[in-house]
Amino acid sequence: MPSSIHNMTFNDARTGNTRSYNRTERSYEERSLHILLHKNKQYQWLLAEAYEEFEDFLENAYAFYGSINNSFWPLRDYGSISLSELSEKDYEWHVEQARKKKDIPHSILNRFRKQFPELKVIETKNELKTNLSLAITLIGKLRHIIVHKGGQVDSKDDFIKIVTQQSGLYNNGNIAQENLDFINEFFGENEYSNLITILEVRVRPEIPLDIHVSLFGGLTNFLMAYAFLIYEYIEKNTCAGRNSIGKGGSPKRIRMHCSDG
Repeated sequence: MPSSIHNMTFNDARTGNTRSYNRTERSYEERSLHILLHKNKQYQWLLAEAYEEFEDFLENAYAFYGSINNSFWPLRDYGSISLSELSEKDYEWHVEQARKKKDIPHSILNRFRKQFPELKVIETKNELKTNLSLAITLIGKLRHIIVHKGGQVDSKDDFIKIVTQQSGLYNNGNIAQENLDFINEFFGENEYSNLITILEVRVRPEIPLDIHVSLFGGLTNFLMAYAFLIYEYIEKNTCAGRNSIGKGGSPKRIRMHCSDG
């Protein structure tokens, strides 16, 4: 006997009559699986939103540092204004210009790497034991698949190729095993091998305690850790008292402290 029966219907626009278009029966095991898949879908969309918040932060951080350091932006980012007009442009103007920048977030990240060489070093040598450049690129591509492909890639091999190429880790197809393992960690197995899966994973099964690690939490931690690095480098190189990194006309306040001298 099924544990649940579902009739899918809709009301006909011409007659108002109820029409049936499908019927399903589910066992307890199938309902349990459905709950997991539904929870995974929620986590996927939370990750997509988190990544979009990360991109917003990068745009605002880029605008803030450009507004106090005119040599930070390449000239093309200023558009068609004259040099004499630049001093009149406030933070909000810089935000609007930053949002027009092409190839976000990679173009912004590359500019920060050039301005702060230490950032590029810590991307690969850090206490998280993770290549942060690969992690940020991966999350961006996961977000794209979640939004445009329902969270499932057509070909995981093609997906891995794109992610590693954009991260500079493709190495003519000789991808390091640790990088392959890292990407595969966020996909399912068997019939779900092309599905982004970022649920909790049980660890230490040999002990009676139910201990889990959150894959979703790990990915959002990479976003937070990277954003905090950029914040720290900006703070270290800024003498501006109180300034803002925010959204549009409603900036969030952020304290910047200058070192002596």
